[in-house]
Amino acid sequence: MLPKLFYSICYTFWILTTTFFVSCRIKPKKYEKYYSKVMDYISEQVGWDFMQYLEVKSSTGTKCNIRDVICKRSRTILPKKFDAVIGTLNFMYAEVIKTFIDHISTIANQCQEYYDVNQVDNLLRCTYFLQSAVENSKTMFEQLYNVMNYLSNIDFKLLARLKTKFSIPIVDEIYTFVEYATLKSQQNSQIFINSNDSSTKKMACEVILEVQSFIEGKVHDIYQNIKVKNSTYIYNHKPNCLLEENLKDYKAQQNKNIELSQYLSEWLKIYYNEISKNFYKNLGFEQVLEPIEEGFKHPVHIYKNTSQNQVIEQINKITRESGWNSLKHMSIIFNGQLISVERILRHPADKTNFHCKKEHILRVIKCIYTEILFKYCDYVISLLDFIKTVNIKPNVAVYTNLVRQIFDTIHKTTRMFNIMYKTLISLNELMGDYFYNNINSNIKCLCNLITRLLDEINSGNYSIHVLDSKSDLSKQKILQFYPRICVNNFLRAVKYSQSSNSSLPVTYEKQCLLQNFVLNIDIPESISTDNFSSACDELIVFSNNFIKVYYEELGLNKLN
Repeated sequence: MLPKLFYSICYTFWILTTTFFVSCRIKPKKYEKYYSKVMDYISEQVGWDFMQYLEVKSSTGTKCNIRDVICKRSRTILPKKFDAVIGTLNFMYAEVIKTFIDHISTIANQCQEYYDVNQVDNLLRCTYFLQSAVENSKTMFEQLYNVMNYLSNIDFKLLARLKTKFSIPIVDEIYTFVEYATLKSQQNSQIFINSNDSSTKKMACEVILEVQSFIEGKVHDIYQNIKVKNSTYIYNHKPNCLLEENLKDYKAQQNKNIELSQYLSEWLKIYYNEISKNFYKNLGFEQVLEPIEEGFKHPVHIYKNTSQNQVIEQINKITRESGWNSLKHMSIIFNGQLISVERILRHPADKTNFHCKKEHILRVIKCIYTEILFKYCDYVISLLDFIKTVNIKPNVAVYTNLVRQIFDTIHKTTRMFNIMYKTLISLNELMGDYFYNNINSNIKCLCNLITRLLDEINSGNYSIHVLDSKSDLSKQKILQFYPRICVNNFLRAVKYSQSSNSSLPVTYEKQCLLQNFVLNIDIPESISTDNFSSACDELIVFSNNFIKVYYEELGLNKLN
């Protein structure tokens, strides 16, 4: 890199650290005012009367009714009110899931019995009602999911101002049911009432097995996890045994002119409507999430040279790029929540989720770039450590050639760091650094680390021209020691860059869960003078792949 360009970046960095590295551009008071208005509204809704029998145990051990916790006259602070709402809804929505599981399983088992005894007509009707029972749940689960998704986008740190643990909404758990009901609604259930089609029995069997597999596999694990989460909350409530009551009522009917599958399917349809009414509309979330009037105006982030809408548009433009699909399995931790990239991409940015979504995207990129930096440093250190084991005296030329190769490689990879640095700066300028990130974990710290490496690489202390100079015989003695000095100096510089901020690896582990990392570079099991050149080439390939995978394919090149 040309010296002028390098000094230009350093100057830009100084300007940015004093100008653009700002705290979040939303005033906490405005944020709190919005959520206070939301809480005041929902606390007055009649739906909470339905939960009068629930008692919530506070951190002090006292028990109180959920409505007493969230009402206006309550002295409970706002974040704790929302925490109580999340805990309560986690519990209540878990009961909805349990009711769904119980009834769908019973219908599926009834269908299985018809299949086993080869009662084709009953089997097809039963399968139709099984499909309908799942399909009809779609709207209800979507509403419950929308509530949990909304609550998951509350930044409690911005409200509480102190690091405090809060309840985690079961948003991803409920989304599983939304996905499944959506899938069922896209299937043509009418085919199962055609008994003249010889293939319908086989298709009906496939549906039954698929539903049973879903309930007994993925759903079973999800419900067990929900029960563990709810175990931290104590409610003075005995769950309703709805299935047992329905089976008892069905058996008590004198003239059974209706099959059990139809009976339960029709009951579930009524149940879904009741849940939508009691746990969505009557709790006030319909008006909050689907306002008829502009009663709940979400606070807007203020920017100097652009608007929040423009930033939202830019975020959505970037996250539509194909490269993000390869990151879906990755996760970050934000405010105690495990946030997958799949969830981040699930909905486009809008005014209601913008604050948290931009923080999620920033953290994903910061986590990836930190991981890349660590991998790069580890690889370079392994190459430099090998060079230190080579005896310089027998053959100065061989040793010097190894040093020349590693320095040539390092200089060729500086573009990766320049792009990484500029991208972090552009993202920070676009979205604003997170107010509650400490100095050791925010983007400024990572940029400092990158700048330190660039500074060392471009210091002129690792000049390839000096290493290649063989014309002046008087310098031969110097050349014997100069490469060793260079290696030792750069090795110290890289290790210092990696470990100077001792808390960076710790915060990385706390914030980033990048399993099955898309881009890896494995340190060779053994390095020798024969494979040293190819090992250096691997680092160059790694650098070029980074630019392609984590810059161009993510659309981040559109920022610079």
